[in-house]
Amino acid sequence: MILVLYNFLLTALALLALPVVGVALLLRPRYRLGLAQRLGFLPPEVKKQFITQAPLWIHAPSVGELLATRPFLRALKQAFPTMPILLSCLTPTAYATAQTKVPEADALIYFPLDHPLFITHVLRHISPHAFLFTETELWPNFLTTLQRREIPTILVSGRFSARTQARYRFLSPLFSPLLQQLTRCCMQTQADADRLITAGAIPECVAVTGNFKLDGVTESGTQGRTILAEAGLADRILLIGASTHTGEELLLLNASRRLRATVPQLLLLLAPRHPQRFSEVEQLLKTRGYCYQKRSQPPEQTPADVEVFLLDTLGELASFYPGAALVFVGGSLIKGPGGHSVIEPALAQVPVCFGPYTRNFTSVVEELVREGGGFVVHNEDSFCQQALPFLTNRDLRQEAGARAFVIVRRGQGAVERTLAVVLDALKRLCTHDT
Repeated sequence: MILVLYNFLLTALALLALPVVGVALLLRPRYRLGLAQRLGFLPPEVKKQFITQAPLWIHAPSVGELLATRPFLRALKQAFPTMPILLSCLTPTAYATAQTKVPEADALIYFPLDHPLFITHVLRHISPHAFLFTETELWPNFLTTLQRREIPTILVSGRFSARTQARYRFLSPLFSPLLQQLTRCCMQTQADADRLITAGAIPECVAVTGNFKLDGVTESGTQGRTILAEAGLADRILLIGASTHTGEELLLLNASRRLRATVPQLLLLLAPRHPQRFSEVEQLLKTRGYCYQKRSQPPEQTPADVEVFLLDTLGELASFYPGAALVFVGGSLIKGPGGHSVIEPALAQVPVCFGPYTRNFTSVVEELVREGGGFVVHNEDSFCQQALPFLTNRDLRQEAGARAFVIVRRGQGAVERTLAVVLDALKRLCTHDT
């Protein structure tokens, strides 16, 4: 009954929003990407591919989850070499990334909108052997339909924060039955597992297997050092502002200018999170009178005068971490993004700092703070106060970096543990069916 009410409200809201959505689709071409697939119309080649063989369907909504899931996809390919893998995403950025960086997937689609009409149309052409989904992607209609068809539904690298638990508490009549019917739940931490069980999951079906993002990190390489050397900046004390958002660059710029009074060799590397903001950040540098060098252009300034190195390219940020004295991870001083990955700089044995909003990496951040591998900043003053000792004391930053490294390394192994749970679940189901 509650699902019927949910669908009634969903349909009513969709009809009311139709004029606004229509205008948005006309004005924003990006919103039209994958629209047909979201409405249940799969590409012909995908429908043809799965006529005779059921795939393993893996859902990773955004870029972060997608890249973190790659090692798990590789493990699945080894475990099921003859079974195709279908990968679904939510965002156009994730879809584009999957096309170029996830060869493990045999087919790729946009995830359908959670309405019975669209889901039924998709499942008419695809009947997966099992559906594995990351984080907390609980789609009521989709999961209910799969569960009614006795298709295994398995949550992997699952996260269930206190914030999510509070939100779902008001909708427990809708979500509690979904959680009770999940085949297995592989959670990132014990706290995630406990909250999920409280929300309705069956304890025997819940296991703590870890976070894929800890396994998905590879060696950073030395490309960053080479780039700085070619720009004549290799001998500088490097402070990195990684994956920054609006407002965070200004804080780092002001703080770095204050810190340079004590650390004259300081170089601030800014790496905005979104490419469309590169020009905006460059304009900020010009307006504020900073001497800067862009990665995308040959050196134009005398190296000694350069205060800021603007990384206006993609895919190179991690290679700068090994040469850094300190890394600030962005998306954490503002509430929306929830903080970006602290794992890569920690694995590069560099102390990490971040703002107070880090819900995407709660458990890792808590460990970093507790064990001295990272620290929280709230404003320009606290950043300067916390950062200065690391920028002036090599032994201190090496010790903190080593602690950060240990935290990340001991959390690795999530892929292996998760695969064991998935294999056991599918084996039991096959045995039960026979």
